[in-house]
Amino acid sequence: MGVPSKPAGAPVGPLPFGTTGAPAGDLAGGTRMDALAPRHPQGVLDLVPQPMQSFDNFIVGDNAELVELLRGDAAAAPGRFFYLWGAPGAGRSHLLRAAAGAGVPAGRYMDLREPDAPLGIELLSDVQGRPIARLALDNVDALDAGGEQRLFNLYNTVRQEHPRCSLLVSGSRPPAALALRADLVTRLSWGLTYQVHPLTDLQKAAAMAAHARARGAGIGPDVLEWLLQTMPRDLPTLLAVVDSLDQYSLAAKRPATLPLAREWLRSLG
Repeated sequence: MGVPSKPAGAPVGPLPFGTTGAPAGDLAGGTRMDALAPRHPQGVLDLVPQPMQSFDNFIVGDNAELVELLRGDAAAAPGRFFYLWGAPGAGRSHLLRAAAGAGVPAGRYMDLREPDAPLGIELLSDVQGRPIARLALDNVDALDAGGEQRLFNLYNTVRQEHPRCSLLVSGSRPPAALALRADLVTRLSWGLTYQVHPLTDLQKAAAMAAHARARGAGIGPDVLEWLLQTMPRDLPTLLAVVDSLDQYSLAAKRPATLPLAREWLRSLG
């Protein structure tokens, strides 16, 4: 029988580009921003370097218990099953990547949205034939009927034949709310279920400001709020944007003002 799910608070989903979770001026010291911030250029994510996703650069927010659990030694919790759910941008992919790579001698991450993503017993050993200690499968919502059957079989194999393998799976909704076959939903509910709570806009703004200070970047609160309004709203991208703008400012030998930030954004498009 699965362990009961953790109580889930109401999710705070990411907002559309060009909006914030608070009225203009509420985020950064009362500075009023553009009424309608421009959307980021198509392809901007390909131009802004993305940092490696690890526990060290995950902003915990309201996910302290989950992060502490995932940071633990995989071998200390044999045969454990985890299901993580949350809105896009909440950080569940970041946590799965971190969990598959942090302190695990053989960990593997896979996005199930990828075409022809393998989903069978071949995932339970690495290229050297070593057993996988922690297998992280992201975006279970993307499975077709064949994928559902293979994941069902994989759960059974892990439980019966790989007692020292931890299986972490994520989706956008709790297991019972997924449009998947009932016997697979039951297996997704084995072990522990956690909601990944997204950061609020205030938490994102604070994280961006702290990141800028750590770099020694002179990026003011008005510019940070404009970036938060304008760019994709997941935190890894926002922090990468701070890095990119700071580099542009240093190369131009000009302070990172709003006019420079708009110039930088136009240069990406």
